[in-house]
Amino acid sequence: MIKFKKILSIIIFLVLTFVYILLTMAFLQKFNNTWILNNWILELIVYFILGNLWIFPSMYILKPFKKS
Repeated sequence: MIKFKKILSIIIFLVLTFVYILLTMAFLQKFNNTWILNNWILELIVYFILGNLWIFPSMYILKPFKKS
């Protein structure tokens, strides 16, 4: 059962990471070349924030790998 949970956790993690990347790309593409992300500093900040947001769901998904 534990092996199944670990394999399922890996699959869920990869699928949800892929979906998050697609949603982030679609969101940023909507604002690409507009006044919002025309500045490289603002674009860097947005990528930094959105790039780090995936950490919180991944902690829950990878919970079966934590040693007790």
